[in-house]
Order: sequence, then structure tokens, then C-alpha cells
Amino acid sequence: MKKTKLKLKKSVWVCFVVIIFLIIGVYAGINVYQDMKYKKTDEYKLLQIGYSKEEIKILQDNLKDNIKNLFNKEKDEFLLALLNEKYYMANNLKRYQDFHEEHKDYPASKIISLVNTNNDYDYYENDHDTDIEKDYLMLVNKYYHLSEDYVPNDLVNVSNKYYYGSNHKIREVAYDAFKNMWEEAHKAGIYLIINSSYRDYQEQKEVYDDYKNSQGSTYADSIAARPGYSEHQTGLSLDIFSKENTTTANFKGSPAHIWLQNNAYKYGFIERYGENTEEITGFSAEAWHWRYVGIEVATYIHENKITFDEYYAYFIAK
Repeated sequence: MKKTKLKLKKSVWVCFVVIIFLIIGVYAGINVYQDMKYKKTDEYKLLQIGYSKEEIKILQDNLKDNIKNLFNKEKDEFLLALLNEKYYMANNLKRYQDFHEEHKDYPASKIISLVNTNNDYDYYENDHDTDIEKDYLMLVNKYYHLSEDYVPNDLVNVSNKYYYGSNHKIREVAYDAFKNMWEEAHKAGIYLIINSSYRDYQEQKEVYDDYKNSQGSTYADSIAARPGYSEHQTGLSLDIFSKENTTTANFKGSPAHIWLQNNAYKYGFIERYGENTEEITGFSAEAWHWRYVGIEVATYIHENKITFDEYYAYFIAK
């Protein structure tokens, strides 16, 4: 009787040991399987290249299926820099990378600014019709043009209180904003004066051709927009001076210029061609050239220190 009980106990023990080994084997097998499966994942492959898990999350969120293009390559620090930029646009990724190959010394922020604004193309190439449906947020520059017969339908005459020279016209929305701005400037002891406003296609052609005929196309392109490519044709741009500072030579840094820099955005105007923006806008700084874009947009541009070209690319055209 005791021997039978002992045999039973041994049998139970053996079964228990076998079960334990089976469990261990199954667990080990699952781990091996999961490890093999994990090594096939994007995360594992990118970790081996040197990306951190945080960086991989950024890549996955932005590149989706295209993330596989990174396998079997070195870690792409420039790509990560692009993806971390505020104004990164996924549709422009290949253009960013191609432009970077030509300009290795440019930081990601500069590459993005230039490509978003089409400056990876030569001026007047990759040409687009200006979308006039954008109203006072339409873009006109060396890549976006207006037709020869475009004339704003709400042009109004400017009172001679606000200008010198010949008669001036501007779109009503910009004129109303200018008058409000003029009143506030006047309270501050500054008398703003309009020198140039709306110019139609033919007038711009005459301006451009004068430069071209006297000093050649290269100089003309550096100093004036070609007909159809001038913001003045929109009826939204003004060349503004003051009674004390009436020329392009002495307006920059004048009290009127400084006042405009600090206050014009409150009325919807921006300094269209600011200092150090020539690579983006295509024009040298023009302290006197102010463009109406509305208070909301002007405030954003002022606070974030970007150009209208950059704003348009990221928030409007996008």
C-alpha cells in the first residue's frame, strides 16, 4: 500500500516537472517569436541605424509608408531637422532634399523658407496665375502674376490730403484702413504721405521698360517687377513716406518708418519687403512699400517675423 502511494507521488511530481518545462518552453518560444517579429518592425530597423524612439515617432507621424526609404541608410539628421521645423510641408519634402544637395551649408529653416516660397526655381519660372479669389490675400510676386486686363472692381480715389504728385487710387478696404492708420500716426506727430498706389498693367510696363531700356534687363529685374508681377496692380499696396522724409534715400529709419514698423500691423498693413528678406521676396528692402493683408494676418506676420510669401505658402496655398 505504501509503495503504491509512493509511485503515485512520483508520477505526480514527474507530471508537474514536465508541465513546468512545457510552460517554460512555450514562454521561451513566444519570446523568440515576438523577438523575431519585433526585429522585422520599422522601429527596430531604425533603432539599429541610430534613431531614438522619440525620433522614430516623429518619422512615423510624418513619413507614413515612405519611412521604409530610410532603411539601410545612415541616420538622416537633416531630415529630422526638417520635420521639426514649424513651417515644414510634407508635399515639399523632395524639393527640400534636392535643394539641400545644392546648398549643404543652409540650415533646415532656410531651406524650408526658400522652397515653400518657390525660390528653388529661377524667377519668373514655375509661373502661376494669381488666385484673385483670395481677395486681399492674393499673392503677386515673381512666381504669381495677374492678367493684363486685371483691374480691381472697388478702386476709390484717394483724397489729396494723403498724397503728393498725381491722382491716386486704391482698393476701398485698404483705403479705409489707411485713413485709420493715418489718423493715429497724425496724433503721434507724423504726417504720412502716399507717393505711389494702384498701377495698372500698362503703367507697370512703362516703369519696367524705362529701366530695361536704359540699363538692361538684369538691372530692371533687380529694381522693378515685370508687368503683371507688381503688387501695385492689386490695388492693395502703397508707397508711403512722410512730409519730413520724402525719398527712398532718407525714409528708412525715419520716425515715420519706425512708427509704421511698430503700428502698421494694427491696421492690416505689413512692410512687404523687409530687411534681410530679399532671398525670399525677390526684392531688396523697401522701407516705404506697405501692403494691406488685414489685421489678423498682418498681426501674425508681425509677431512671427515672416514674410507674406511664407505666410501664403503655409496657411493659404497649402
